[in-house]
Amino acid sequence: MGTLLLLVARSFAEDVDEDTLFGGTPATETPAPSATDAPAVPPTGDLGIEITETAPADILARIGLADERLTVGGKLYLRASSSFFEGTEAEDTAYSSPNLLDLFTDIRPSDRVRGFAQARLTYDFTIADGDEDYLGNDLEPASVELDQLWLKFDLANRVFVTAGRQRVRWGSGRFWNPTDVLSQQTLNALDVAVFDNRTGVTLLKVHVPIEKIGANLYAVANFDGADTVGQIGGALRTEWVLGPSEIALTAAAREGDPLRLGADVSAAVGPLDLRVEGAVRHGDQTPWYEGEFDIATLTLPDEVDRSDEWIPQVVAGAELGIQLNDEDTLYIGGEYFYNGSGYADSTLYPFLLVKGAFTPFYLGEHYFGAYLALPGPGNWDDTNFTASTLGNLSDHTYASRLDVSTKLNTFLSVSAYAGVYYGDNGEFHFSFQLDPVEGMLPDGVDIPAPIGTVGAGATVNF
Repeated sequence: MGTLLLLVARSFAEDVDEDTLFGGTPATETPAPSATDAPAVPPTGDLGIEITETAPADILARIGLADERLTVGGKLYLRASSSFFEGTEAEDTAYSSPNLLDLFTDIRPSDRVRGFAQARLTYDFTIADGDEDYLGNDLEPASVELDQLWLKFDLANRVFVTAGRQRVRWGSGRFWNPTDVLSQQTLNALDVAVFDNRTGVTLLKVHVPIEKIGANLYAVANFDGADTVGQIGGALRTEWVLGPSEIALTAAAREGDPLRLGADVSAAVGPLDLRVEGAVRHGDQTPWYEGEFDIATLTLPDEVDRSDEWIPQVVAGAELGIQLNDEDTLYIGGEYFYNGSGYADSTLYPFLLVKGAFTPFYLGEHYFGAYLALPGPGNWDDTNFTASTLGNLSDHTYASRLDVSTKLNTFLSVSAYAGVYYGDNGEFHFSFQLDPVEGMLPDGVDIPAPIGTVGAGATVNF
């Protein structure tokens, strides 16, 4: 009897929607074939062993059952980008290629138990051994990290538990999410239309839905980076659906981290989708500085203790959908972000850079973001256009970008973007020169201001 091999390819979505796992229709399992379904072969020898013949139909049934229980797939994202700087010759234009490969295994032995694992390989062939960044830190061309590794199950179909490294995205803002208290990485607001590069966090999450009142309750233990019991953090979140509105309250605490309290509201008001998201932090030990910085005279700013303050962050935004015809809609949106932990101007940016405290999208005190999105216009059903602008209102610098993506077939998509940076010397248009300092920066620092960027990518889901 011949051997039958079956190769199954599965499409892969960038973010697995774990929270809808138990709400969907479970896959129907194919029962394993019984030995009595196959013709028996008489016993051989004196051992009394009964040998049964495996029919082709039995092999197909067993492979189908295994296929329902186990899915293997991934995402290959090849990309390249080039940045242009003031005073830089064309042949010296910098470019990079941070390609990545995500591989996942999805295990579903039943409709009430699920396991998921995903690893990420990142490789940039433009980085050679021994390369350093502008502060002298070593750069690595390749790295491997665990993105997700979790187990999900339910208790009496009432309580849903997810344990392990998992992605959790809280908040209603598009560019900024101050109530996303569990993520260890900040969202790159310029890439939000294309790719969210953040990976998972090690948590024990308990979810209790209350359908009668349209609510969800979450209790979370945060084990990420904790090697003692006292370092384990905790978070609580509750969500309600009230007519056309969604309301959420969040609280999180952990040893060494500030207490965080937050709320976010999204609602449909006439043709507008409105969202407001706010959070406060108390006990924040993050260094904050005031004063002047002058390396020539060794004048350094003073570190300010803000641990007794309640530091606010607030996002307010709106989106309007304009019907262009029966099939096409243009979306126009904007956000304002007040960052209580930001700086009123760019005076101390060079010092923050040297200290490793230069945090993009959270440097300034006041920000705004605006965007236009046009998905699938006309006959281009598989093509999306997004134009966005971010502005640091505190230092008067801006970044504008146009993204275009199209799906060529079931598995392959391509994308391209072009952006410009402009304004004063600040976050999005930052330049800095520092003469060599013996024993600290022997080569000094010379960072020209960026003026533009272009990039392209291709994505294969399998």
